[in-house]
Amino acid sequence: MQERCYNNLGSLRREMLKFLSDASLRSHDPLTMENAIDDIWHPKCDVFQTDAQWIILVELAGVEKQNINISLADEYIKISGERDLHPENEHATYYSMEIETGRFERIIYFPDMTLDKDNPQVNYRDGILQISFKIEATIERIIPIE
Repeated sequence: MQERCYNNLGSLRREMLKFLSDASLRSHDPLTMENAIDDIWHPKCDVFQTDAQWIILVELAGVEKQNINISLADEYIKISGERDLHPENEHATYYSMEIETGRFERIIYFPDMTLDKDNPQVNYRDGILQISFKIEATIERIIPIE
C-alpha cells in the first residue's frame, strides 16, 4: 500500500512538472514562476513540431559552445551551462545591466508521441541552439480476444 501511494505521488509530481512546463511555454511571460524558484536564469525557447520532427530552439547569445550541456532523461531534455560576458577583474560602473549571466538551465518535457531520442540532431549557430528529434510512427498491434 505504501509503495503504491509513493508511486502515485511520483506520477502526480511528473504530471505537475509537465503541466507547468507546458503552461510556461504557452504564457506571454513564461519564466516568471521558474525565476522565482531559483538563482539561475532560464533561456527563452521555442518548441514546435513539423510533419517529421519535434524541434527545440534555445536562445543562447554569447554562450560558448563548450559551455552548453545537454542531457536526456526518459521524460525531458535539460539544457544547462553558463554565460559570462563581464570580466570579473575589470572595474566597471553599469548604467544598465539587463543581460543575464551566470548559470542557466532549461528543462523541456517531451510530448506524448514517439520520438527517436537516441539520435537527436544538434546544431549551434549565431547564438541559437537547435535540437531536433525525428518523430517515429506509432505502431499499433491488434490483440485477439480468446
